[in-house]
Amino acid sequence: MNHLNILLVEDNDGDYLLVEEYLNEVFPNVIIEHSWLLSEAKKSITQNKFDIILLDLTLPDSNGIESIKEIIELVEGTPVIVLTGYADKNFAVDTMQMGVQDYLIKDEVTPIILQKSISYSIERNKIQQLFLKNEKRFRSIVENSADGYALIELSGKICDLSPLGKIRFNINPINADGYFRTDLIHDDYRSITIKTFFEVSKIPGEIRNLEALYQVDDNDFRWIEFTLYNLLEDPSVRAIVLNYRDITIRKHQEEQRLELIEELIQSNADLKQFGFITTHNLRAPLTNLLAIVELLDMNKIPDKSTKELLGAFKTATFQLNDTLNDLIKVLFIKQNKYVALNLIYFQTIVERNIHDLKALINSAEILINTDFSEAPSIFFDANYLESILLNLMSNSIKFASSERKLQINLKTKIEDDYIILEFSDNGIGMDMERVKDRIFGLYQRFHERSDSKGIGLYLIHSQVTALGGKISVSSKVNEGTTFYIKFKQTLGKTE
Repeated sequence: MNHLNILLVEDNDGDYLLVEEYLNEVFPNVIIEHSWLLSEAKKSITQNKFDIILLDLTLPDSNGIESIKEIIELVEGTPVIVLTGYADKNFAVDTMQMGVQDYLIKDEVTPIILQKSISYSIERNKIQQLFLKNEKRFRSIVENSADGYALIELSGKICDLSPLGKIRFNINPINADGYFRTDLIHDDYRSITIKTFFEVSKIPGEIRNLEALYQVDDNDFRWIEFTLYNLLEDPSVRAIVLNYRDITIRKHQEEQRLELIEELIQSNADLKQFGFITTHNLRAPLTNLLAIVELLDMNKIPDKSTKELLGAFKTATFQLNDTLNDLIKVLFIKQNKYVALNLIYFQTIVERNIHDLKALINSAEILINTDFSEAPSIFFDANYLESILLNLMSNSIKFASSERKLQINLKTKIEDDYIILEFSDNGIGMDMERVKDRIFGLYQRFHERSDSKGIGLYLIHSQVTALGGKISVSSKVNEGTTFYIKFKQTLGKTE
């Protein structure tokens, strides 16, 4: 193969770049064509010949089974590998039954796994295409296939067996009479395997996938993936084709991954419960403390030391109340990821925030410029957007430069199916090399200001990401700061 021509259908920038890097690492001569949408991919398929197609299942204009159906109907024998973040065994089996060569979970993909999957998928696809041509070619493939292959008559008798597959997997599925050895299938899977065989035998052209534990030694069971293909009516075959492969390592990895997911889900639930219990149990005594400090009349306390102690107690109580309120805000955002989204106009929110910050704005020279002409509105949660812009504007005012008049610029633009909000100021800025890893952390402070609590950017990040958005920042000391907020539009087009 002089070069490998690949169509990569992926709408996520990060996933596309990572897969592209992997492909260039393991294949010396690879040509990659990238499609963001299913419609773009379909157009490319009609105009070009690809060796393999890597298909993401979550696309802006199609997703899941529908994406696979449309691609499989169009490719005319080109192998398809699904790349997805959806780790569901039944769904994976369904996709394989539709003609997909492999099903890879994005989080588990490495350069070597991708190389093997592509190489094996291309090889398997060639084999499957050759199966349908003639008996001579078919028999040659069976004898030399890297997978295990067998031809099984309706009675269950094996009329052909791939020698290489038998040696490769240490499986001898033929008994003394020449029939398939169902007795080596684990008790838990024997009935479903036999049932599947007879179901396939009744429907010409039917393809079924199943997984079962198969005994290869006295006490050793291996996970085997079987594919049954009914070619009983094909005059060149007249058998049910059995393709099998050892997937024991993959199954163990899946089990470990599921265990880890369960542990993470439980840990997350425990942390949420702990957070709610903590905030609930602190609220009542804190409310009592607040009531007590409000009743204290410092002017009636003659002893100076006592007055200082009570003053410190009062300050600490208010600080504890602020901290608890901050934590409650964070818990609310983390818990309420699915909120109703509405069409909101940026200018309306900005004007509302200017009104709320009127005292601060009037006390300083501030120029606020807005340009929402390209994207005047967005589908989002109004309270979240108002909080995001309020935190950004108040931060700009807090960290304005004393050497120049504060200028705040807000601008929106559209990139593909995203709306980008740019929020910039000419304040004192930050040293990004020093703070980049902590920029959106909780209680991270980057300037020595008594009124800086270090929670504003954390809340902004939580509110943006809770609804599927992304946020990044660039800044230079004594020049200013720019925030880029990327909103994914999924509910409709803005006006």
